[in-house]
Amino acid sequence: MLDDDDPGWPWRRAPFVVFPLYGQLLQRRSRRDLNRDGLLMLRELFMAFVAAILLFGVVLSFMDAGETEPSPGLAVGLLALGVLAGIMGRVVERPLDCTSDQKLAASYRTRFFIRIAFSETAALFGFVGFFLTAERWVYPIAAAITLVGFARAAPTRAHLQQDQERLSERACFRSLVNAIRATPPSDPRR
Repeated sequence: MLDDDDPGWPWRRAPFVVFPLYGQLLQRRSRRDLNRDGLLMLRELFMAFVAAILLFGVVLSFMDAGETEPSPGLAVGLLALGVLAGIMGRVVERPLDCTSDQKLAASYRTRFFIRIAFSETAALFGFVGFFLTAERWVYPIAAAITLVGFARAAPTRAHLQQDQERLSERACFRSLVNAIRATPPSDPRR
């Protein structure tokens, strides 16, 4: 069973993800807090990834694909590559490491980023496909595929509870939520 230590989602900060300069100032101010919550940071980052996919779609809706001749076959091929990349992400994943709280948190974050990276591949192929194929429908479909993959990566309460149950089945009784919250990612600039 999941602890009641889940801090929830930082929704009041979500609108600032859309405004990069203000968001950067907000992040700098919050980095000064040495006791940052690792789970809140992960959720803020997740919202930024989702916002980026949606904002690319907004930008592409105002653009013209150019002089390229429409090529539905190439567009379908690029989408298929994006789906294949999402499937490959499942192959690359490793189980969570329960040897210590730090390793548990680090393995959860690694899996999170692997899921995001492989899922995002579909949107990247869709973005390129928009320009290569002159097909306007490529990016929305690719973005939808990406968002489905992101849903699997989302650090939601339900997903954390499922992971906690899997850990318990493996005789690991460390609290996943507490491990993630207490072990924020290290700042590479230090």
